[in-house]
Amino acid sequence: MPSKESTAIKEQLTAEGFHHKWEHAGTIRQYIETLPPYLALSEEQEGFETRRFHSGSGVSMNYYVSHGTKERETVVYMHGGAYIEEILPPHFAFARQWTERTGFTVILPNYPTVPAADATKLTGLMREFYVHVCAQAGRPVFLMGDSAGGALALDMAQSVKETPLQAKGLILISPWVDAATDNPQISALGIPQRDVFLQPAGLGAVGRMYAGGLPMDHPAVSPLFGEMGGLPRTVILAGTDDSLLPDARLLRDKLARAGVDTEYWEYENMMHVWPLFPMPEAEEALERLHQWTAREG
Repeated sequence: MPSKESTAIKEQLTAEGFHHKWEHAGTIRQYIETLPPYLALSEEQEGFETRRFHSGSGVSMNYYVSHGTKERETVVYMHGGAYIEEILPPHFAFARQWTERTGFTVILPNYPTVPAADATKLTGLMREFYVHVCAQAGRPVFLMGDSAGGALALDMAQSVKETPLQAKGLILISPWVDAATDNPQISALGIPQRDVFLQPAGLGAVGRMYAGGLPMDHPAVSPLFGEMGGLPRTVILAGTDDSLLPDARLLRDKLARAGVDTEYWEYENMMHVWPLFPMPEAEEALERLHQWTAREG
């Protein structure tokens, strides 16, 4: 049975009409027009050191570091936001929680958003950034992402698998791994009626914007269609009230067939990216993730 806190959060999101902007292509385009152009996020964020990354292609971005007590443990956390949002307060709060609970240093890149970037540009930038982080750390690190950030984390892991820079582990929270968001199981399971966060039509519209000139099943756009063999140990978190659930299940199955050490944690009645919200189910998930990262791969 869901906690009263999780029920209250879903009721609040419903009352606010949070998911309405995702109802179709028109509503999400209207929402995007209200967003300030990248780069809008303040350089100063309490509890974080701000650094600047300059790519070989001339693209620059800020990234934020939450310093932990364990010198040899680092996680790159790719925030969600459907490629249209910069880092939001819940992402910073989640990173601080992660550092406090695990002692890890957490690195959050504030990557360029649509329409300033598309899949080709963004995946290229983030792959280069991962190499930079490993060079700074002197060793491979964990990769973690929620929603769109989960897709980026998976793409980054795929780009270095079976190399000396292979990620130590891959943590995917409600990952958006097929940008088309057109899995027939979404409607067959009645998820849109329960999803207080997203709706497939609007999300798919953003996915097409993000794809740019690439086909929707290109792995840079939708890493569900990438090669899974040789990936590091992976954990996937999914909720049954999330429109991304069916593709999370497909990803689980593809990883298993490829022989990847995979754990799949499906939470009944949980919405999209619930571990980022203040509720007992999030606390449980965070503790399980802490234990998972502590296990030797």
